Amino acid sequence: MSYCNYCGVELDTNMTFCPLCGLSVGEKPSVPHESKSKQFNFESEIQNGSKNLTNAQKRKLFWEISGIILLSGSIATMIINLVLNKTISWSLYNVVVSIALFANISCFTFSRNKVIFLVLGNFFSNALLIILLDLISTNTGWGIKLGIPILISLYALLVIVFWIVKISKHHGFNILAVIFFAIGIFLICTEIFISLYFKHTIQLRWSIIAESCLLPISTLLLFVHYRIKAEIKLRRFFDI
Repeated sequence: MSYCNYCGVELDTNMTFCPLCGLSVGEKPSVPHESKSKQFNFESEIQNGSKNLTNAQKRKLFWEISGIILLSGSIATMIINLVLNKTISWSLYNVVVSIALFANISCFTFSRNKVIFLVLGNFFSNALLIILLDLISTNTGWGIKLGIPILISLYALLVIVFWIVKISKHHGFNILAVIFFAIGIFLICTEIFISLYFKHTIQLRWSIIAESCLLPISTLLLFVHYRIKAEIKLRRFFDI
């Protein structure tokens, strides 16, 4: 068996040229071909270079790549919309979502360790998304009158839940109980804002039913949590 001097392909005895690169058998290439070992080393250097990046550099690289992708997608959809419809209409939704998504990515990239700035940045990004969607769709004011109040109630409940989780000494079923209870409160707030927006009065129906279903679950989870906690203390006291 012989091998090609350029690409290293194994050649049969009756072959006069390489089936891959076309080089004649025994002919030496004018430009030396890099060996597989060198190619492997080059790939290894690239992998090692990415591993040597710090977490902050990796997050910044992800932020830059995300920005390029979102910008390219927005421009591409606007061009397609302009060519097909002779105007920019539906592509605005993609542009607005891309802006809000990039704002959220920026918050997680540069304010990852600053909880207050992270929450505020994320809130304002989503608020901007709601307002812009209202402006480019019907522009009836639902973004400020309906979307923003619901968003405020959601973030307020998230802050309360995170605060309870932080001050809790033991994390278990009690955290699930708080989450289920907070979901019920959020549903009630949502129905309040919806009824005020459409009917100008507060009417609670489906949210009360949902909360009445979630409240027993939360109570049961709290009972199980503190029951298990009490048994653990008794076992420690009697050295069981």
